Amino acid sequence: MNKKVGSTTIAKITTQTEMDRFVDTLDLASEYLIVKPNWVQAREGTYTDAKIIDMFLTAAKKKAIIVESYTFWRTDKYLAGDGDYFSSKEATLKTGKKHWNHFKKQDKWFLSTTGIDRILKKHKVEYLNVTNEVWRDNVVDAKKVKAIIEDKYEPVVFKELYSYIPRKLFDLRGSDFISLAKAKREFEYGSTLSTKNLFGLIPDPTRHPKYHGDDESLLSQNIRDINKIYRSLFSCSFVVDGVFTASNAKSMEEVECVKDWGVILGGKNSIELDMIAARLLQTDMSKATLDTLKASKELFGGFDTKLINQIPKGLAVKY
Repeated sequence: MNKKVGSTTIAKITTQTEMDRFVDTLDLASEYLIVKPNWVQAREGTYTDAKIIDMFLTAAKKKAIIVESYTFWRTDKYLAGDGDYFSSKEATLKTGKKHWNHFKKQDKWFLSTTGIDRILKKHKVEYLNVTNEVWRDNVVDAKKVKAIIEDKYEPVVFKELYSYIPRKLFDLRGSDFISLAKAKREFEYGSTLSTKNLFGLIPDPTRHPKYHGDDESLLSQNIRDINKIYRSLFSCSFVVDGVFTASNAKSMEEVECVKDWGVILGGKNSIELDMIAARLLQTDMSKATLDTLKASKELFGGFDTKLINQIPKGLAVKY
C-alpha cells in the first residue's frame, strides 16, 4: 500500500516488492546514493536496523555510501546499563580525539552486534564516518562550502560547520541523499525525525552542550544550519522508518520497542513528512522540536494542517 498525503508517501511494507515500489516514489536519479541512518545508540528500536538497510539498498540498486558520525553513548557499556566509559567532557570534537581508538572499537562492535556490517559488505557499501574524516583532516576547504551554502541560505551560526564536509562527499555533490530516520517517540524531544536526523552529521561525538545550548536554546538553530549545508550540497529526500522496529522512549534507559509496525514514510518535504509521522506516532512535539519545524517552514517547505485529516485510519502505532 502506497498512500499519498500531500507530497508525502505513506507505505505499509511486508515484502521486498512493496519496498521497491516505495523507493520508486523517491525518484532517485544519481549514480551514487548517500544514506544517513539514525544510529544514536544500540537499543533495539532506536537505530536504523540491518533489515531495513538491506531492503532499502536492494530496492535502490545504486552504489551507496552510508554516512554517520560517532555518538558518545553508542557503546556496549551503555547498552548494558552500566553508564559511560568516560565523562562527556572528554567526548567533544577536541577532547574526544585522544579516545579515537575507543570510538573505532565501539563502532565496530555496534556494526557487528547489529549485523549491519554484514549488510554493508553484502551491498559493497562504503561506510564513511564524518568524525573520522574531520580528525584525519580529510575535509574540504570551508571557504568553498561557505560560498555554496550562503548563495542559497543565510549564514550558519557556528561557522566551523562549513569545515566539516568530507572530501569524498563533496566530490559527490548533487547526488541523491537520504535522511533515513527512525520512527521514535522520545521523552525529551517528542519525535525527533527526518529533519533532526541530519543533526547527527555534526561530527562532535556528544554535540552537547555546545550545539544544544542551555535548555536546548541552540538546538533548533543548529538543526536548521546542518540542514542548510546538506540540502545545498545534495538532492535530499527524507524517510521515517518504522517497518520492523519503532520505539517509545520513556527515559534514556527505558525504551519500549514496537515490532513490525510496518509503516514507512518518504518525500522531499521533511517538515510535512515529520508532522505526519508524529501524528502516526501519537506524540506531542517538544518545544525544541516544534521550534525547529516552525522555523524551518520558510527554508525547507511548509505544512498544511488539513493534511492530518487525510492520514489513513488505523495506521497509528500501537504501543
